[in-house]
Amino acid sequence: MRKYLSNANPLDQQISVSMEMDNPFGQIIGVVADVKDQTLDQPPTPTVYYPHAHLAYNRMVLVVRTKGNPLAQTEPIRQVIRRIDAAQPIADVRTMEKVVADTFSRQHFSTLLLAGFSSASLLLAAIGIYGILTYAVSERTREIGLRVALGATPQRVMSLIVRAAARPVVVGFFIGIAGALALTGLLRSLLFDISPRDPLTFVTAPAILALVAFIAAFLPARRAARLDPMAALRRD
Repeated sequence: MRKYLSNANPLDQQISVSMEMDNPFGQIIGVVADVKDQTLDQPPTPTVYYPHAHLAYNRMVLVVRTKGNPLAQTEPIRQVIRRIDAAQPIADVRTMEKVVADTFSRQHFSTLLLAGFSSASLLLAAIGIYGILTYAVSERTREIGLRVALGATPQRVMSLIVRAAARPVVVGFFIGIAGALALTGLLRSLLFDISPRDPLTFVTAPAILALVAFIAAFLPARRAARLDPMAALRRD
């Protein structure tokens, strides 16, 4: 209605939807809300409903709302249909949950696959950050010992190390987020009811990596700050 009649009153208007060759025109007798009868991840398409007596179709879909397990009502429904028409075939009995699941089966598989690769990438990134920062801090053991010998407190030393480790991590975050924002449009077809630039996702992943980076810098820095200055200076 909004697309073809510019929100004018549709009742009693004559329209043609090319469903019949002899008399393609039909009179509008009512309007229903938008219905997604093909797929849930696309906008609803214009649809016209005809009385079955006016435009018979070779198959029908019967939707039944039940309480409890809907499959338990399958046989009673079959009996009702057979009493109306014993020759009427009945096939493809499914719950609405199954219909929705089948609709998104491709997206669901792709999402699981991407989630697996993303989790592996996040784990590898966390391991890489932890290993690099731990090694970088351990290489500064002599420097830390010298600072402690000159009067730096352990808290001061740990703060210095953590800030130094945070700089490349923050730069990497900005580069990664910029790249993700530029490429997430490619995932639009695999998502439903969620934006490719979901704020929660763009906050969670950097937060996990930031926590890993902090732990990777904090633990070895704390150990080094507690070392005896002379022992730290004698380390190779």
